[in-house]
Amino acid sequence: MASGVQGATTEVVRQPAFRREVTLWETVGLSIAGASPTLAMAFSGPGIAVLVGRAAALSFVFAAVTVLCIGYAFMLLARKYNNAGNVYGFVGESIGSRSGFFAGWAMGLMYFVFVPGSIAASAFFVLSLVNTFGWMKGDSYLIFAIPITLLVYAGGVAFVRRSTRVLLYIEAASVCLLTVIMIIVLVKVGAGHGLNGGHLTLSIFQLPTGANIHDMVLGAVFGFIAFTGFEAAGALGEEARNPERAVPRAIGISVVTIAIFYVACIAVQSLGFGATKSGAAAFASSSGPLFYLANAYVGPVFRDIILAGAAFSAFGAALSEVIAGARLVFGMTRDAAPTSMFARLTGRTGIPARGVILVIGINLICLVILGGFLGANGFTSWQYLGTLGTLTILVGYLLVALGAARAVINGRLGVARWRGAVPILAAVAILFTFYNELIPAPAFPYNILPYIALVWLLAGLGLIVFAPGLAQRVGTGLLRDIRRAREAAAGDQDAAAAGLSSAGNPSQLGGPGAS
Repeated sequence: MASGVQGATTEVVRQPAFRREVTLWETVGLSIAGASPTLAMAFSGPGIAVLVGRAAALSFVFAAVTVLCIGYAFMLLARKYNNAGNVYGFVGESIGSRSGFFAGWAMGLMYFVFVPGSIAASAFFVLSLVNTFGWMKGDSYLIFAIPITLLVYAGGVAFVRRSTRVLLYIEAASVCLLTVIMIIVLVKVGAGHGLNGGHLTLSIFQLPTGANIHDMVLGAVFGFIAFTGFEAAGALGEEARNPERAVPRAIGISVVTIAIFYVACIAVQSLGFGATKSGAAAFASSSGPLFYLANAYVGPVFRDIILAGAAFSAFGAALSEVIAGARLVFGMTRDAAPTSMFARLTGRTGIPARGVILVIGINLICLVILGGFLGANGFTSWQYLGTLGTLTILVGYLLVALGAARAVINGRLGVARWRGAVPILAAVAILFTFYNELIPAPAFPYNILPYIALVWLLAGLGLIVFAPGLAQRVGTGLLRDIRRAREAAAGDQDAAAAGLSSAGNPSQLGGPGAS
Protein backbone atom coordinates (compact mmCIF):
# COMPACT_ATOMS: atom_id res chain seq x y z
CA MET A 1 0.00 0.00 0.00
CA ALA A 2 2.79 2.37 0.90
CA SER A 3 4.61 1.57 -2.30
CA GLY A 4 1.49 2.43 -4.28
CA VAL A 5 1.30 5.82 -2.63
CA GLN A 6 4.97 6.39 -3.23
CA GLY A 7 4.58 5.48 -6.90
CA ALA A 8 1.69 7.86 -7.24
CA THR A 9 3.70 10.65 -5.65
CA THR A 10 6.59 10.00 -8.03
CA GLU A 11 4.21 10.17 -11.00
CA VAL A 12 2.95 13.59 -9.86
CA VAL A 13 6.49 14.90 -9.45
CA ARG A 14 7.64 13.62 -12.82
CA GLN A 15 4.54 14.71 -14.74
CA PRO A 16 3.80 18.35 -13.90
CA ALA A 17 0.67 19.89 -15.36
CA PHE A 18 0.15 23.26 -16.99
CA ARG A 19 -2.52 25.68 -15.83
CA ARG A 20 -5.43 25.64 -18.27
CA GLU A 21 -6.22 29.35 -18.33
CA VAL A 22 -5.39 30.82 -21.76
CA THR A 23 -8.33 32.27 -23.72
CA LEU A 24 -9.05 31.92 -27.44
CA TRP A 25 -7.81 35.40 -28.35
CA GLU A 26 -4.66 35.00 -26.29
CA THR A 27 -4.03 31.79 -28.22
CA VAL A 28 -4.59 33.67 -31.48
CA GLY A 29 -2.09 36.28 -30.28
CA LEU A 30 0.66 33.66 -29.98
CA SER A 31 0.12 32.40 -33.54
CA ILE A 32 -0.08 35.82 -35.17
CA ALA A 33 2.99 36.99 -33.26
CA GLY A 34 4.82 33.86 -34.39
CA ALA A 35 4.26 34.86 -38.01
CA SER A 36 5.13 38.50 -37.19
CA PRO A 37 3.32 40.30 -40.04
CA THR A 38 5.29 43.55 -39.94
CA LEU A 39 8.67 41.81 -39.81
CA ALA A 40 7.67 39.47 -42.63
CA MET A 41 6.41 42.28 -44.85
CA ALA A 42 9.46 44.43 -44.14
CA PHE A 43 11.93 41.92 -45.59
CA SER A 44 10.18 39.33 -47.78
CA GLY A 45 9.31 41.28 -50.92
CA PRO A 46 12.70 42.14 -52.49
CA GLY A 47 13.94 38.54 -52.59
CA ILE A 48 10.83 37.51 -54.50
CA ALA A 49 10.97 40.54 -56.82
CA VAL A 50 14.48 39.49 -57.86
CA LEU A 51 12.97 36.26 -59.18
CA VAL A 52 9.57 37.24 -60.57
CA GLY A 53 9.66 41.04 -60.84
CA ARG A 54 6.28 42.72 -60.47
CA ALA A 55 4.56 39.35 -59.74
CA ALA A 56 5.88 38.99 -56.19
CA ALA A 57 2.28 38.71 -54.98
CA LEU A 58 1.80 35.65 -57.16
CA SER A 59 4.52 33.77 -55.27
CA PHE A 60 2.75 34.75 -52.06
CA VAL A 61 -0.53 33.38 -53.43
CA PHE A 62 1.15 30.00 -53.96
CA ALA A 63 2.66 30.12 -50.46
CA ALA A 64 -0.67 31.21 -48.97
CA VAL A 65 -2.66 28.39 -50.59
CA THR A 66 -0.08 25.84 -49.45
CA VAL A 67 -0.02 27.20 -45.90
CA LEU A 68 -3.83 27.26 -45.76
CA CYS A 69 -3.78 23.53 -46.58
CA ILE A 70 -1.06 22.97 -43.94
CA GLY A 71 -3.07 24.99 -41.44
CA TYR A 72 -6.10 22.81 -42.12
CA ALA A 73 -4.00 19.74 -41.34
CA PHE A 74 -3.04 21.30 -38.00
CA MET A 75 -6.68 22.11 -37.29
CA LEU A 76 -7.78 18.54 -37.98
CA LEU A 77 -5.24 17.10 -35.55
CA ALA A 78 -5.75 19.80 -32.90
CA ARG A 79 -9.42 18.85 -32.67
CA LYS A 80 -8.39 15.57 -31.04
CA TYR A 81 -4.80 15.82 -29.80
CA ASN A 82 -3.49 18.43 -27.37
CA ASN A 83 0.17 18.43 -26.41
CA ALA A 84 2.62 21.12 -25.33
CA GLY A 85 5.03 19.63 -27.86
CA ASN A 86 2.78 20.82 -30.69
CA VAL A 87 4.05 19.10 -33.89
CA TYR A 88 5.75 16.45 -31.77
CA GLY A 89 2.41 15.44 -30.26
CA PHE A 90 0.38 15.77 -33.46
CA VAL A 91 2.71 13.57 -35.52
CA GLY A 92 3.41 11.18 -32.67
CA GLU A 93 -0.29 10.42 -32.24
CA SER A 94 -1.20 10.31 -35.92
CA ILE A 95 1.80 8.41 -37.36
CA GLY A 96 3.86 7.01 -34.49
CA SER A 97 6.26 7.86 -31.67
CA ARG A 98 9.43 7.72 -33.81
CA SER A 99 7.95 10.05 -36.42
CA GLY A 100 6.72 12.34 -33.66
CA PHE A 101 10.17 12.58 -32.13
CA PHE A 102 11.70 13.28 -35.55
CA ALA A 103 9.12 15.99 -36.29
CA GLY A 104 9.76 17.62 -32.91
CA TRP A 105 13.51 17.41 -33.49
CA ALA A 106 13.11 19.14 -36.88
CA MET A 107 10.95 21.88 -35.39
CA GLY A 108 13.46 22.32 -32.57
CA LEU A 109 16.11 23.70 -34.91
CA MET A 110 13.54 26.13 -36.31
CA TYR A 111 12.88 27.59 -32.87
CA PHE A 112 16.59 27.64 -32.00
CA VAL A 113 17.44 29.74 -35.07
CA PHE A 114 14.25 31.78 -35.50
CA VAL A 115 14.61 33.35 -32.06
CA PRO A 116 18.05 34.90 -32.79
CA GLY A 117 16.88 35.74 -36.32
CA SER A 118 13.90 37.69 -34.98
CA ILE A 119 15.97 39.40 -32.28
CA ALA A 120 18.59 40.34 -34.89
CA ALA A 121 15.83 41.85 -37.03
CA SER A 122 14.37 43.76 -34.09
CA ALA A 123 17.82 45.13 -33.19
CA PHE A 124 18.41 46.01 -36.87
CA PHE A 125 15.20 48.06 -36.92
CA VAL A 126 16.06 49.84 -33.67
CA LEU A 127 19.57 50.64 -34.92
CA SER A 128 18.15 51.88 -38.23
CA LEU A 129 15.74 54.13 -36.33
CA VAL A 130 18.56 55.53 -34.21
CA ASN A 131 20.67 56.04 -37.35
CA THR A 132 17.99 58.32 -38.82
CA PHE A 133 18.88 60.79 -36.07
CA GLY A 134 22.57 60.58 -36.98
CA TRP A 135 23.49 58.48 -33.95
CA MET A 136 25.48 55.23 -33.66
CA LYS A 137 26.20 54.95 -37.39
CA GLY A 138 28.49 52.01 -38.11
CA ASP A 139 27.77 50.33 -34.76
CA SER A 140 26.83 46.65 -34.51
CA TYR A 141 23.21 45.61 -34.02
CA LEU A 142 24.42 43.50 -31.07
CA ILE A 143 24.32 46.67 -28.96
CA PHE A 144 20.53 46.37 -29.04
CA ALA A 145 20.24 42.61 -29.54
CA ILE A 146 21.48 41.83 -26.02
CA PRO A 147 18.96 44.02 -24.12
CA ILE A 148 16.18 42.82 -26.46
CA THR A 149 17.18 39.26 -25.57
CA LEU A 150 16.77 40.09 -21.88
CA LEU A 151 13.29 41.48 -22.54
CA VAL A 152 12.36 38.34 -24.50
CA TYR A 153 13.61 36.19 -21.62
CA ALA A 154 11.52 38.21 -19.14
CA GLY A 155 8.43 37.68 -21.28
CA GLY A 156 9.22 33.99 -21.72
CA VAL A 157 9.30 33.27 -17.98
CA ALA A 158 6.29 35.46 -17.15
CA PHE A 159 2.71 34.23 -16.81
CA VAL A 160 1.77 33.01 -20.28
CA ARG A 161 -1.55 34.89 -20.32
CA ARG A 162 0.23 38.20 -19.82
CA SER A 163 2.78 37.44 -22.53
CA THR A 164 0.23 36.29 -25.12
CA ARG A 165 -1.95 39.33 -24.42
CA VAL A 166 1.00 41.65 -24.98
CA LEU A 167 1.78 39.83 -28.24
CA LEU A 168 -1.79 40.31 -29.47
CA TYR A 169 -1.67 44.06 -28.71
CA ILE A 170 1.72 44.47 -30.42
CA GLU A 171 0.67 42.75 -33.62
CA ALA A 172 -2.73 44.46 -33.75
CA ALA A 173 -1.05 47.87 -33.53
CA SER A 174 1.59 46.94 -36.11
CA VAL A 175 -0.97 45.63 -38.60
CA CYS A 176 -3.04 48.80 -38.19
CA LEU A 177 0.03 50.88 -39.09
CA LEU A 178 0.67 48.82 -42.20
CA THR A 179 -2.98 49.03 -43.22
CA VAL A 180 -2.78 52.82 -43.07
CA ILE A 181 0.26 52.98 -45.36
CA MET A 182 -1.34 50.43 -47.73
CA ILE A 183 -4.45 52.61 -48.11
CA ILE A 184 -2.37 55.75 -48.68
CA VAL A 185 -0.26 54.02 -51.36
CA LEU A 186 -3.33 52.71 -53.19
CA VAL A 187 -5.01 56.12 -53.15
CA LYS A 188 -1.93 57.95 -54.47
CA VAL A 189 -1.11 55.33 -57.12
CA GLY A 190 -4.75 55.38 -58.24
CA ALA A 191 -4.59 59.17 -58.51
CA GLY A 192 -1.60 58.92 -60.85
CA HIS A 193 1.11 59.76 -58.32
CA GLY A 194 2.82 56.35 -58.22
CA LEU A 195 6.56 55.80 -58.39
CA ASN A 196 8.34 54.68 -61.59
CA GLY A 197 5.32 55.31 -63.78
CA GLY A 198 3.20 52.89 -61.76
CA HIS A 199 -0.59 52.67 -61.86
CA LEU A 200 -3.27 50.34 -60.54
CA THR A 201 -3.17 47.08 -62.49
CA LEU A 202 -3.80 43.35 -62.04
CA SER A 203 -0.62 42.51 -63.98
CA ILE A 204 1.06 42.05 -60.60
CA PHE A 205 -0.61 38.61 -60.59
CA GLN A 206 0.89 37.64 -63.97
CA LEU A 207 4.43 36.38 -64.48
CA PRO A 208 6.47 38.83 -66.57
CA THR A 209 8.46 37.78 -69.62
CA GLY A 210 11.51 35.76 -68.57
CA ALA A 211 10.00 34.40 -65.34
CA ASN A 212 8.63 30.86 -65.04
CA ILE A 213 6.85 28.55 -62.60
CA HIS A 214 10.18 27.48 -61.05
CA ASP A 215 10.95 31.12 -60.23
CA MET A 216 7.49 31.59 -58.75
CA VAL A 217 7.79 28.54 -56.48
CA LEU A 218 11.34 29.47 -55.49
CA GLY A 219 10.03 32.91 -54.57
CA ALA A 220 7.34 31.23 -52.48
CA VAL A 221 10.12 30.04 -50.13
CA PHE A 222 10.31 33.64 -48.89
CA GLY A 223 6.58 33.38 -48.40
CA PHE A 224 6.99 30.28 -46.25
CA ILE A 225 9.52 32.15 -44.12
CA ALA A 226 6.88 34.85 -43.63
CA PHE A 227 4.17 32.36 -42.62
CA THR A 228 6.23 30.19 -40.29
CA GLY A 229 5.08 30.49 -36.71
CA PHE A 230 1.33 30.42 -37.42
CA GLU A 231 1.21 26.97 -35.78
CA ALA A 232 2.44 28.32 -32.43
CA ALA A 233 -1.06 28.09 -30.94
CA GLY A 234 -0.64 24.29 -30.92
CA ALA A 235 1.95 24.69 -28.16
CA LEU A 236 -0.84 25.91 -25.85
CA GLY A 237 -2.83 22.69 -26.19
CA GLU A 238 -2.37 21.98 -22.48
CA GLU A 239 -2.94 25.58 -21.37
CA ALA A 240 -5.85 26.79 -23.49
CA ARG A 241 -9.39 26.58 -22.18
CA ASN A 242 -11.46 24.06 -24.16
CA PRO A 243 -8.44 23.28 -26.38
CA GLU A 244 -10.31 21.00 -28.81
CA ARG A 245 -12.18 24.11 -29.97
CA ALA A 246 -9.84 26.97 -29.05
CA VAL A 247 -6.61 25.71 -30.66
CA PRO A 248 -8.08 24.78 -34.08
CA ARG A 249 -9.98 28.06 -34.16
CA ALA A 250 -6.90 30.04 -33.20
CA ILE A 251 -4.85 28.39 -35.96
CA GLY A 252 -7.64 28.89 -38.50
CA ILE A 253 -8.21 32.55 -37.60
CA SER A 254 -4.49 33.25 -37.66
CA VAL A 255 -3.60 31.54 -40.93
CA VAL A 256 -6.57 32.95 -42.89
CA THR A 257 -6.02 36.48 -41.57
CA ILE A 258 -2.29 36.36 -42.25
CA ALA A 259 -2.74 34.89 -45.74
CA ILE A 260 -5.13 37.65 -46.83
CA PHE A 261 -2.98 40.37 -45.27
CA TYR A 262 0.29 39.11 -46.77
CA VAL A 263 -0.99 38.83 -50.34
CA ALA A 264 -2.60 42.27 -50.09
CA CYS A 265 0.50 43.87 -48.56
CA ILE A 266 2.95 42.44 -51.11
CA ALA A 267 0.59 43.43 -53.93
CA VAL A 268 0.45 46.99 -52.62
CA GLN A 269 4.23 47.11 -52.34
CA SER A 270 4.54 46.04 -56.00
CA LEU A 271 2.06 48.74 -56.99
CA GLY A 272 3.80 51.27 -54.77
CA PHE A 273 7.14 50.77 -56.48
CA GLY A 274 5.40 50.55 -59.85
CA ALA A 275 4.31 47.50 -61.85
CA THR A 276 6.95 48.32 -64.47
CA LYS A 277 10.46 47.08 -65.21
CA SER A 278 12.02 50.04 -63.40
CA GLY A 279 9.58 49.65 -60.51
CA ALA A 280 10.32 45.93 -60.17
CA ALA A 281 14.06 46.67 -60.22
CA ALA A 282 13.64 49.28 -57.50
CA PHE A 283 11.56 46.84 -55.41
CA ALA A 284 14.15 44.07 -55.83
CA SER A 285 17.05 46.34 -54.80
CA SER A 286 15.33 47.84 -51.75
CA SER A 287 16.68 46.78 -48.36
CA GLY A 288 13.52 48.00 -46.62
CA PRO A 289 10.58 48.39 -49.02
CA LEU A 290 7.99 49.24 -46.38
CA PHE A 291 10.12 52.02 -44.96
CA TYR A 292 10.99 53.35 -48.40
CA LEU A 293 7.32 53.52 -49.40
CA ALA A 294 6.30 55.11 -46.09
CA ASN A 295 8.91 57.81 -46.61
CA ALA A 296 8.06 58.34 -50.30
CA TYR A 297 4.28 58.43 -49.96
CA VAL A 298 3.86 60.00 -46.50
CA GLY A 299 7.13 61.28 -45.06
CA PRO A 300 10.06 60.50 -42.75
CA VAL A 301 8.01 60.71 -39.55
CA PHE A 302 5.66 57.95 -40.67
CA ARG A 303 8.65 55.95 -41.90
CA ASP A 304 10.12 56.10 -38.40
CA ILE A 305 6.80 55.04 -36.89
CA ILE A 306 6.75 51.99 -39.19
CA LEU A 307 10.36 51.24 -38.19
CA ALA A 308 9.38 51.27 -34.53
CA GLY A 309 6.37 49.06 -35.27
CA ALA A 310 8.58 46.59 -37.11
CA ALA A 311 11.00 46.47 -34.16
CA PHE A 312 8.14 45.65 -31.79
CA SER A 313 6.75 43.07 -34.23
CA ALA A 314 10.12 41.30 -34.50
CA PHE A 315 10.36 41.33 -30.71
CA GLY A 316 6.90 39.76 -30.57
CA ALA A 317 8.01 37.06 -33.01
CA ALA A 318 11.01 36.22 -30.84
CA LEU A 319 8.86 36.04 -27.71
CA SER A 320 6.29 33.83 -29.43
CA GLU A 321 9.04 31.49 -30.63
CA VAL A 322 10.58 31.30 -27.15
CA ILE A 323 7.19 30.44 -25.63
CA ALA A 324 6.47 27.73 -28.22
CA GLY A 325 10.06 26.47 -28.35
CA ALA A 326 10.30 26.07 -24.58
CA ARG A 327 7.09 24.04 -24.58
CA LEU A 328 8.42 21.83 -27.35
CA VAL A 329 11.55 21.16 -25.27
CA PHE A 330 9.37 20.42 -22.26
CA GLY A 331 6.95 18.16 -24.14
CA MET A 332 9.71 16.05 -25.67
CA THR A 333 11.89 15.73 -22.56
CA ARG A 334 8.86 15.00 -20.36
CA ASP A 335 8.38 11.81 -22.37
CA ALA A 336 11.93 10.93 -23.48
CA ALA A 337 13.75 11.90 -20.26
CA PRO A 338 11.16 12.54 -17.52
CA THR A 339 13.80 13.10 -14.82
CA SER A 340 15.52 15.81 -16.88
CA MET A 341 15.55 19.36 -15.54
CA PHE A 342 13.86 20.42 -18.79
CA ALA A 343 10.82 18.28 -17.89
CA ARG A 344 9.84 20.56 -15.00
CA LEU A 345 7.57 23.57 -14.65
CA THR A 346 8.17 26.62 -12.51
CA GLY A 347 5.85 26.57 -9.53
CA ARG A 348 4.87 30.24 -9.45
CA THR A 349 4.14 30.81 -13.13
CA GLY A 350 3.62 27.21 -14.27
CA ILE A 351 5.87 27.57 -17.32
CA PRO A 352 8.91 25.55 -18.53
CA ALA A 353 11.50 28.10 -17.41
CA ARG A 354 14.50 25.86 -18.09
CA GLY A 355 13.33 25.38 -21.66
CA VAL A 356 13.19 29.17 -21.99
CA ILE A 357 16.77 29.39 -20.69
CA LEU A 358 17.92 26.78 -23.21
CA VAL A 359 16.34 28.58 -26.18
CA ILE A 360 17.68 31.95 -25.00
CA GLY A 361 21.18 30.49 -24.47
CA ILE A 362 21.33 29.09 -28.01
CA ASN A 363 20.05 32.44 -29.24
CA LEU A 364 23.00 34.24 -27.64
CA ILE A 365 25.47 31.80 -29.20
CA CYS A 366 23.97 32.37 -32.68
CA LEU A 367 24.00 36.15 -32.26
CA VAL A 368 27.63 36.21 -31.14
CA ILE A 369 28.74 33.96 -34.02
CA LEU A 370 26.87 35.86 -36.75
CA GLY A 371 27.08 39.41 -35.45
CA GLY A 372 30.40 39.15 -33.63
CA PHE A 373 32.69 36.72 -35.43
CA LEU A 374 31.19 36.80 -38.95
CA GLY A 375 30.26 40.48 -38.90
CA ALA A 376 26.81 39.96 -40.42
CA ASN A 377 24.29 42.76 -39.93
CA GLY A 378 20.83 42.19 -38.50
CA PHE A 379 19.15 41.92 -41.90
CA THR A 380 21.63 39.32 -43.19
CA SER A 381 21.47 37.38 -39.93
CA TRP A 382 17.69 37.17 -40.26
CA GLN A 383 17.98 35.96 -43.85
CA TYR A 384 20.48 33.20 -43.02
CA LEU A 385 18.70 31.96 -39.91
CA GLY A 386 15.23 32.30 -41.45
CA THR A 387 16.21 30.25 -44.49
CA LEU A 388 17.84 27.56 -42.35
CA GLY A 389 14.85 27.31 -40.03
CA THR A 390 12.43 27.13 -42.94
CA LEU A 391 14.15 24.04 -44.32
CA THR A 392 13.55 22.08 -41.12
CA ILE A 393 10.11 23.50 -40.36
CA LEU A 394 8.96 22.30 -43.79
CA VAL A 395 9.98 18.79 -42.70
CA GLY A 396 7.76 19.19 -39.64
CA TYR A 397 4.91 20.57 -41.75
CA LEU A 398 5.26 17.66 -44.18
CA LEU A 399 4.92 15.12 -41.39
CA VAL A 400 1.89 16.96 -39.96
CA ALA A 401 0.23 16.92 -43.38
CA LEU A 402 0.92 13.20 -43.82
CA GLY A 403 -0.24 12.49 -40.27
CA ALA A 404 -3.48 14.40 -40.74
CA ALA A 405 -4.18 12.65 -44.04
CA ARG A 406 -3.53 9.25 -42.45
CA ALA A 407 -5.69 9.98 -39.42
CA VAL A 408 -8.58 11.19 -41.60
CA ILE A 409 -8.44 8.27 -44.03
CA ASN A 410 -8.28 5.61 -41.30
CA GLY A 411 -11.24 7.23 -39.53
CA ARG A 412 -9.45 8.20 -36.30
CA LEU A 413 -10.58 11.83 -36.51
CA GLY A 414 -14.22 11.03 -37.18
CA VAL A 415 -14.55 13.31 -40.23
CA ALA A 416 -15.40 12.61 -43.88
CA ARG A 417 -12.54 10.85 -45.63
CA TRP A 418 -12.53 13.29 -48.55
CA ARG A 419 -11.10 15.89 -46.18
CA GLY A 420 -7.85 13.95 -46.25
CA ALA A 421 -7.30 15.34 -49.75
CA VAL A 422 -6.44 18.79 -48.33
CA PRO A 423 -3.41 17.72 -46.26
CA ILE A 424 -2.32 15.47 -49.15
CA LEU A 425 -2.27 18.55 -51.40
CA ALA A 426 -0.24 20.33 -48.72
CA ALA A 427 2.30 17.49 -48.68
CA VAL A 428 2.65 17.57 -52.47
CA ALA A 429 3.16 21.35 -52.45
CA ILE A 430 5.80 21.08 -49.71
CA LEU A 431 7.72 18.43 -51.65
CA PHE A 432 7.50 20.55 -54.82
CA THR A 433 8.85 23.52 -52.86
CA PHE A 434 11.74 21.45 -51.53
CA TYR A 435 12.64 20.38 -55.05
CA ASN A 436 12.62 23.92 -56.38
CA GLU A 437 14.59 25.21 -53.39
CA LEU A 438 17.38 22.66 -53.66
CA ILE A 439 17.61 22.00 -57.43
CA PRO A 440 19.54 23.76 -58.76
CA ALA A 441 21.59 24.54 -55.67
CA PRO A 442 21.25 28.13 -54.41
CA ALA A 443 24.18 30.53 -54.45
CA PHE A 444 26.74 30.76 -51.65
CA PRO A 445 26.30 30.92 -48.67
CA TYR A 446 22.72 29.66 -48.98
CA ASN A 447 23.97 26.44 -50.58
CA ILE A 448 25.57 25.55 -47.23
CA LEU A 449 22.34 25.83 -45.25
CA PRO A 450 20.72 22.61 -46.57
CA TYR A 451 23.77 20.66 -45.36
CA ILE A 452 23.48 22.19 -41.88
CA ALA A 453 19.81 21.22 -41.82
CA LEU A 454 20.67 17.72 -43.05
CA VAL A 455 23.27 17.22 -40.28
CA TRP A 456 20.66 18.25 -37.70
CA LEU A 457 18.06 15.88 -39.12
CA LEU A 458 20.54 13.00 -39.33
CA ALA A 459 21.42 13.58 -35.68
CA GLY A 460 17.75 13.16 -34.81
CA LEU A 461 17.55 9.98 -36.86
CA GLY A 462 20.67 8.72 -35.10
CA LEU A 463 18.99 9.13 -31.71
CA ILE A 464 15.99 7.16 -32.93
CA VAL A 465 18.06 4.33 -34.42
CA PHE A 466 20.78 3.98 -31.78
CA ALA A 467 18.65 4.65 -28.70
CA PRO A 468 16.00 1.90 -28.98
CA GLY A 469 14.48 2.66 -25.59
CA LEU A 470 13.77 6.24 -26.65
CA ALA A 471 10.89 5.37 -28.98
CA GLN A 472 9.23 3.22 -26.32
CA ARG A 473 9.48 5.97 -23.70
CA VAL A 474 8.17 8.54 -26.16
CA GLY A 475 5.27 6.30 -27.20
CA THR A 476 4.29 5.61 -23.59
CA GLY A 477 4.66 9.27 -22.71
CA LEU A 478 2.53 10.45 -25.64
CA LEU A 479 -0.31 8.13 -24.65
CA ARG A 480 -0.09 9.40 -21.07
CA ASP A 481 0.05 13.05 -22.16
CA ILE A 482 -2.99 12.75 -24.40
CA ARG A 483 -4.94 10.96 -21.67
CA ARG A 484 -4.03 13.59 -19.09
CA ALA A 485 -4.88 16.43 -21.48
CA ARG A 486 -8.31 14.92 -22.21
CA GLU A 487 -9.03 14.35 -18.53
CA ALA A 488 -8.03 17.94 -17.75
CA ALA A 489 -10.19 19.30 -20.58
CA ALA A 490 -13.12 17.14 -19.48
CA GLY A 491 -12.65 18.38 -15.92
CA ASP A 492 -12.78 21.98 -17.11
CA GLN A 493 -15.97 21.30 -19.05
CA ASP A 494 -17.56 19.56 -16.04
CA ALA A 495 -16.60 22.49 -13.82
CA ALA A 496 -18.11 24.93 -16.30
CA ALA A 497 -21.29 22.87 -16.50
CA ALA A 498 -21.47 22.70 -12.72
CA GLY A 499 -21.07 26.47 -12.56
CA LEU A 500 -23.96 26.98 -14.96
CA SER A 501 -26.05 24.50 -12.99
CA SER A 502 -25.28 26.34 -9.76
CA ALA A 503 -26.19 29.65 -11.35
CA GLY A 504 -29.59 28.24 -12.28
CA ASN A 505 -30.24 26.59 -8.89
CA PRO A 506 -30.46 29.07 -5.97
CA SER A 507 -30.30 26.28 -3.40
CA GLN A 508 -26.70 25.57 -4.47
CA LEU A 509 -25.75 29.18 -3.89
CA GLY A 510 -27.11 29.47 -0.39
CA GLY A 511 -30.13 31.44 -1.65
CA PRO A 512 -33.73 31.31 -0.52
CA GLY A 513 -34.05 27.61 -1.23
CA ALA A 514 -30.95 26.60 0.71
CA SER A 515 -31.34 24.15 3.53
